[in-house]
Amino acid sequence: MKRIIIPILALALACTACTDLNVTVKSELVPENFPLTQEQFVAASGVIYTEFALGFADNYWLMAELSGDGFVLTANGGNWFDGGRYKELHYHDWNKNNPLISSTWSWLYKTINSCNKVYSLLRDAEESEAKSTSIAELRTIRAFCYYLLIDNFGDVPLIREFGEDLRARDKTDVVFDYIESELQEALPALKAENNQSTYGRPTQPAAYAILAKLYLNAEKFTEQNRYNDAVAACDRVIAFETQGLTELTPRDRFPKMFDFDNGPEFKELLLAIPYDENNLQSFKPSRYNFSIYHPTAWNYKFTVSSCMRTLPSHYDLYVEEGENNDIREQVFLKEEQYLQDGVTPMILPVTKVQLDSRYSGNDKDAIVSYHIRLTKEIEFRNVPNFDTGDDVSGRLAGYRSNKYPPSHTQSGREQSNDFPVLRYADVLLMKAEAILRGATPTNSETAVSLVNRIRERAGCKLRNSITLEQLLDERAREFSLEAWRRNDLIRFGKYENTWLLKTDSDIRRRLYPIPEAEIRNNPLLEQNPGY
Repeated sequence: MKRIIIPILALALACTACTDLNVTVKSELVPENFPLTQEQFVAASGVIYTEFALGFADNYWLMAELSGDGFVLTANGGNWFDGGRYKELHYHDWNKNNPLISSTWSWLYKTINSCNKVYSLLRDAEESEAKSTSIAELRTIRAFCYYLLIDNFGDVPLIREFGEDLRARDKTDVVFDYIESELQEALPALKAENNQSTYGRPTQPAAYAILAKLYLNAEKFTEQNRYNDAVAACDRVIAFETQGLTELTPRDRFPKMFDFDNGPEFKELLLAIPYDENNLQSFKPSRYNFSIYHPTAWNYKFTVSSCMRTLPSHYDLYVEEGENNDIREQVFLKEEQYLQDGVTPMILPVTKVQLDSRYSGNDKDAIVSYHIRLTKEIEFRNVPNFDTGDDVSGRLAGYRSNKYPPSHTQSGREQSNDFPVLRYADVLLMKAEAILRGATPTNSETAVSLVNRIRERAGCKLRNSITLEQLLDERAREFSLEAWRRNDLIRFGKYENTWLLKTDSDIRRRLYPIPEAEIRNNPLLEQNPGY
């Protein structure tokens, strides 16, 4: 898949954003000579997946996680303050010029524009199964992009054709209906197989999972209860498990599902983005999560920023009721650190004042052998500057997640971990949630039996009952750093809660502002309330 989509990158970069829809995308591919074969249809569509990948696990990933209650990206001695963009996400006091928000809007419309452009080419090709499948796949990606748009921005312009004139924002329920119809019409032509031949592209299980997401959040989008529809969509995915087309990854393989060499052998990955350190770049979680001392100690070849920390309250979810066997907890770097043999301490020769710049003893220049230790609590030395300090102890504040381990062969920060956009575990927990919210149980499955499948895989004690709040905590543990936390918190009414330094409770923050640059370029756009 990576070999197919990377050469199309130049075409992807030629496509334009929503605010400039009339720019011609130059291509030598015309209906008379292209596409004809299955391989050509896949290659012609590669631009879509390249564009989608370039934004998902970069700025959007940061935006989705840092606005939630799991992680925070702080400054160190001024480094990584970056005009306050990450601080704004934590405090929920962003404005219409926040670059992460602007890039997310632009990325989604660039991907939609690529879909529309490729569709204008493919629909004139000779009829074939390959053509039908490729068009169904691009319609699914386009529908998913619109799902992310209404989830983040509410009413948005609905651009159905390449080259359409600028238009005002369409109501969310109108876009909702469009997403639903696009997915329903695409499904029959999508492949059911979830394997190497379809990896990185939408399949029937992925499309049904997106439908389940849509229905589960329907009350937010349309004020309609669609929980029975969510169960029905989940059941369509669950049926693929009986056919051997998807599965829950076994416990002993669970950590490998997020490793640098993950791939289509993990049938739990219903839709993944196949990042590659050399070709399809944009995913660099270790850059943010490693301490600055880990690469050298663990023989990696790249430098890190060491700026993303785990909120103590998020880590505490993994040790509920005194349990310590949750395999999902084992990804955290915490307390005293050791070399990768697990035995030899990571020792740093450092002066006492370098260890803590506030030290004022007469022996502040005395060198000590410090056993590197990541502390659970996150202490801010300068709250207005969102700064934890630039000395050793300041850099080591906060536990870190190593959910996406890097490769020892990579020469830079870019990683080859494929990103899990949609997983089968999510389908099971979505069905459980829909039942808890009033949907009719099916197939002898209850909310607690579905949740227990996830807990059993994680190594946690099984439950006799489950509440919505407990299910939200389960989602936090299961999908940590998978870009779903903001979406979950809003649906559960918890986005206005207080965590760490954040106290904002303005319900209008459930939607981001329309970027100011987009309104300048398209005066038909109106701003969201509160901005």
